[in-house]
Amino acid sequence: MKVTILGCGPSYGVPALSRGFYKCDPENPKNTRFRSSILIEENGQNILVDTPPEIRLELLRAKVKKIDALIYTHSHFDHIAGAEDVYNLSKRLNRVLNVYGSSYDLNNFKKQLEHVFKDPKQKNNIVLHPVKMHQEFAIKGITILPIKQYHGTVNSVGYRIGKLAYSTDVKLMDKKGWEILKGIDTWILGCVTDRLNEKHICLREAMDWIQKVHPKKAYLTHLGNELDYDELCQKLPPNVKPVYDGMTIKINT
Repeated sequence: MKVTILGCGPSYGVPALSRGFYKCDPENPKNTRFRSSILIEENGQNILVDTPPEIRLELLRAKVKKIDALIYTHSHFDHIAGAEDVYNLSKRLNRVLNVYGSSYDLNNFKKQLEHVFKDPKQKNNIVLHPVKMHQEFAIKGITILPIKQYHGTVNSVGYRIGKLAYSTDVKLMDKKGWEILKGIDTWILGCVTDRLNEKHICLREAMDWIQKVHPKKAYLTHLGNELDYDELCQKLPPNVKPVYDGMTIKINT
């Protein structure tokens, strides 16, 4: 399995319009962060997780030619705004776009593409698949297990795929979620800041969670402009690393 970090930034991106790079070194290209998304490649399938505002640029940079399935962690703007770009790619290739997520998030996806769903000639190109928390589903033989997460006042969805788990935009994990995470080798975990936050875990909490789950390798994503790449590399233990846009991770399956 190959995972490409298409974007690893927070909702405001880095540099932000408000505070720029802030505590991040602007000379280090690994501190320039588009909004968060990953691409999972397995069994010839390209599975995209989330469609942030820069998804067009992210997919062009990664030279991605097709998307076989689209999965949503949640439907906040920074994770869904680029939905039409992915739809247009599938339309151009005359492919059906299969979209997976919670019923709530799929409803928001439909609102994002309201003009498409109102056109009876177009909507058949999109097939929505509501997922149920903690119940497996499969995409072309790839088994995926959704995990219910709490993200401030809304829920988000984490996903376990084999020995990989992806958990971004999360503040609390329910009991069943912790059980599902047992035995993973690789955990990509969202961590926006080094200060306590109402909607996201901070760096200290991320390290506590990693120690609890004990994956072989953990990667921090959704990184804000308070978290400099090189400084993180210096302070994190050997099995924990920050990600950067364009980074690839190989996972034995």
